[in-house]
Amino acid sequence: MMHYCPKCATKLVTKNVDNKPYLSCPDNSCGYVFWNNPVPVVAGVVETDQGIILAHNKKWPKKIYSIITGFLESSESPDIAIRRETSEELGLHVDTTKIIGAYNFEKMNQVIIAYHVHAKGNVALNYELDDYITVSKEIIGGYDFKPLYITQQIIDDWLANKNKS
Repeated sequence: MMHYCPKCATKLVTKNVDNKPYLSCPDNSCGYVFWNNPVPVVAGVVETDQGIILAHNKKWPKKIYSIITGFLESSESPDIAIRRETSEELGLHVDTTKIIGAYNFEKMNQVIIAYHVHAKGNVALNYELDDYITVSKEIIGGYDFKPLYITQQIIDDWLANKNKS
């Protein structure tokens, strides 16, 4: 949490801007407002010929697996970011990507841009991950992603769009 203005080092206060409370610099000549905009994140439902890859992050409780996610880098498009994250985290080569949707993840102040990713190769986990499972397309809809409700929503939307095709 910010306490001081990054422009002039004055202690921040809460001010109403457009009828919403924001941390702001009380020095009107500075005018700094901390907008607290959400951070863009990409997510990938990574599909290989064997099925959907779900990974376990070393920091998570045991038995919680999810789709691949990562932050966009400066000047990087979301499509390129999910290709990079799939390669970095799983060691796979991405053939195609197709956007599933964008999701507000208020709990983490993120906007998640989700893709269906088709990839090839042998899984080689990076330092963030310690395990993975492969789930068939036929049973992924019944997989329990709780407490990862955003992952469940992404999977549900991907399956709904996949069944329309």
